[in-house]
Amino acid sequence: MNVQAWRALSTNQPLDRARLYEVLMQQVRLKREPVAVTYCDAEPPPGYQPARVPVCSILHHAEQGKKIYVDAQHHDCYVGQYHLGFLSHQEAGSLICDGEYLTMAQGFFSPIAAKRNKHQSHTLPFGAIRAIAAAPLRDLDPDVPLDLLCLITDVQRAMQIAGAASVREGTFPHGELGPSSCSSLFAAPWHTQNTVFALGEGGGRGFNQVASGELFVALPAHHLPYVLEMFDNFWFKPDEMRRLMFPSHRQAP
Repeated sequence: MNVQAWRALSTNQPLDRARLYEVLMQQVRLKREPVAVTYCDAEPPPGYQPARVPVCSILHHAEQGKKIYVDAQHHDCYVGQYHLGFLSHQEAGSLICDGEYLTMAQGFFSPIAAKRNKHQSHTLPFGAIRAIAAAPLRDLDPDVPLDLLCLITDVQRAMQIAGAASVREGTFPHGELGPSSCSSLFAAPWHTQNTVFALGEGGGRGFNQVASGELFVALPAHHLPYVLEMFDNFWFKPDEMRRLMFPSHRQAP
């Protein structure tokens, strides 16, 4: 898959970005700003600044109102470079590809577990994108593609938002625990073509100041209309649900 094929998934699904932001902030009441992520197969959008940071931390920077990008020249993490397809397998070597780095500065990873961790993690195809850009959803220019919407939120809100496609078309979201945050947030949605919720790992959680009760959600563009559909139809009759489900709540004949 390339960027054009990725965007073709949402071609026939128009999205009112302003309304999406309003629903997320006013109805869902997110406490942190939603972040618009763009896969760049050419130059980054005008107005975005390069950032020499770990790629997972672009969410935190965008939450603070910045428009930034990371590419092969501007970065501060070889793991992120590899999982974004900026660093070839040969360049990354066994240090990254086989997870040797996981055992060299910490004691809890066994070598076989580290190797399996990296081999099971998602990685964008080498050269598929030239940069990855992030901006606050509220400030995203109309002509800049919204490829992923990334959120950091509490479990209750994550359950609702990540489950939007599941209640509109029946697609369960993909969950991850173990891979690097860059893999879970930016590569896993690409390969699964699905919403991803992830706890992340120590680095990704630390760089993004993720609280103990929060996790990441990454929604592909073609799932975003389902968020609006779900909250447009968000009603619930507790008594009727109990009557339908629980024998103890059925009326006697």
